Amino acid sequence: MRAANDVPDWVRQASAQTVPAYSAKVTSVYLLREEAVTVEADGRRVMRERAVMKILQPSSDTVRAYRTYDTKSGRIRDFEGWMIPPTGKPSTYAKNRILDIALSTDYTYDEARAKVLEFGAAPPGSVLAWEVTEEEKTILTQDEFSFQGSTPVVTSRYSVTLPPGWTTRGTSFNHDQVERQESGATSTWELHDLPWIEREDYSPPTSALAPRLAVSFLPPPGNSSGLLALKDWTAVSAWLSTLVDPPAAVTDAIRAKATALTANAKDDLAKIAAISAFVQQTNYVEISLNVTRGGGYTPHRAEDSLAKNYGDCKDKATLMRSLLKAVGIESYLTTIEADERSYVRPEWASPMQFNHAIIAIRVPDSVSYPSVITDSPLGRLLIFDPTDFITPLGSLPEDEQGSYALVVAGEKGALLKMPLFPADSNRIESSVEATMEPGGKMTAQIHRQYFGQSGIQLRAIEKLRGADEVKKIYERSYTRRVAGSKVTQVATSGRPEENRLSVQIDLSAEQFGQLMQGRLLVVNPGLLSSGGDYFFTTRQRTAPVKLEAGLRRDSIRIKVPAGFKVDEIPEAAKVEGPYGSLSASWKVDNGEILVEQTLEIKDTLAPASEYAQVRAFFEKVAGAQGAPVVFIRQ
Repeated sequence: MRAANDVPDWVRQASAQTVPAYSAKVTSVYLLREEAVTVEADGRRVMRERAVMKILQPSSDTVRAYRTYDTKSGRIRDFEGWMIPPTGKPSTYAKNRILDIALSTDYTYDEARAKVLEFGAAPPGSVLAWEVTEEEKTILTQDEFSFQGSTPVVTSRYSVTLPPGWTTRGTSFNHDQVERQESGATSTWELHDLPWIEREDYSPPTSALAPRLAVSFLPPPGNSSGLLALKDWTAVSAWLSTLVDPPAAVTDAIRAKATALTANAKDDLAKIAAISAFVQQTNYVEISLNVTRGGGYTPHRAEDSLAKNYGDCKDKATLMRSLLKAVGIESYLTTIEADERSYVRPEWASPMQFNHAIIAIRVPDSVSYPSVITDSPLGRLLIFDPTDFITPLGSLPEDEQGSYALVVAGEKGALLKMPLFPADSNRIESSVEATMEPGGKMTAQIHRQYFGQSGIQLRAIEKLRGADEVKKIYERSYTRRVAGSKVTQVATSGRPEENRLSVQIDLSAEQFGQLMQGRLLVVNPGLLSSGGDYFFTTRQRTAPVKLEAGLRRDSIRIKVPAGFKVDEIPEAAKVEGPYGSLSASWKVDNGEILVEQTLEIKDTLAPASEYAQVRAFFEKVAGAQGAPVVFIRQ
């Protein structure tokens, strides 16, 4: 850094603002977040980012300014940074502090990079500021702006200046509609005093809470620059089809491979299963090429992906489309947001809302998987993600269920809601056979079956990290719940195509029961259940509560210890509410305590105003599950 007296006026003006009072957990605040875009008639745009941040509390987090760009169609024209310390003179960061980095070491071909300025440690009271100017030539006439991340913001602003004859339309998400301010050719959207978004347990991601703006720039009719005026989802599908259909052409190599893969298939579903299994195991490598010209949506030729045995999500979907086409089965590349099911909004027709490609396959009425869309304009569609190497045909990754996805089929394409599976298809069934000793020691054999997506994480961990890591998961789980417990063995079985995983667990605990007064033995059978409960420790909350659909059925048998008899067992319990239900029963059966319970959680996004009701529901569930059984010495 070098001393400087030329800190821009906009930095000084922003830093002079009065900062609102925040929680002691808040370590910094943006005094200003601004993006100013100037669009030229040929689609070239200049984007100027400005930001001013004030450090409020010491933090281990590193503050850095970060801007991505495309090396083929754009550049970072200028990048400057300043610091105003609480005492002393302001400083300007030297240009050699600004690094040019690859976005990921996993990219095989990558034209997207980033420039980064790391500010390093700054004492509370410091003001950090930066300005970045980027140039880019793109055929897309859309843009997005997040008014904030999780950090609070005093002033956040987006503006766009357009050529004569152009119009613009802005749509606000996660906020009331932000009013547009117009001044000549410039439109501006501005928000003030955005609060801190605290990360709370069981809350949606920040992208589902922070306000953001989607902007479309509409050139006049008949523009000769080849710019895309994507006014609706039909237009988006028609454009994407020109990029994704040609690479899916059937060649001799594709036809030969498809024939070999389906040689023993008796029907179309068997052909789909054989081809899906092959493509699913094709190596995944992320590739990003010429995004601003549509390259980010353009797959490699299916024949090339077949020869190289690798590709990214759109390459794998295209390879599968081509192989299916070679055996007479029609399918469509489908774009989706893979990380957050609520991210894609139907009211903004834009390919920018997607980050992943999967496939939709035309199937007959006889195919009845839960991943089938039965009422689409294109007929019955079986949705499949060939990039997910664990989820079998007929299922769908949990984060993709219930989200909107664009089935790319020319002018017949449509934005469709993906199937949201019922809780029963992702259930967990657990049976326990336990033996108690008079001193309180317990040994148990636990047989647990995971259906659908409930077992995907365990299967992935076992495949990528090995069986020992699976055992550690159960060890950590039971250690938290059962004092002095020891997992001696974990064994898994099950064929992935059945979409079911069986797990055998051998468990012991030296003091599972509490011996009181030398004659009463108190045990809590619910500690051996498969879990599924939610824990809320705070009295107040600002974020919504996100509950994932789930169904757990538990059967727990505990042999009455020698020399004891049952003294007290709980009465049957039933808890019902808008967030789920629990039914539980306890009875004595042939010298054993039999506990049976069914817990169902509904897929729910409860607003923060309902937090007290959500918390009360799960407290009742925990109370019923934790009801003790008392044995008495005979």
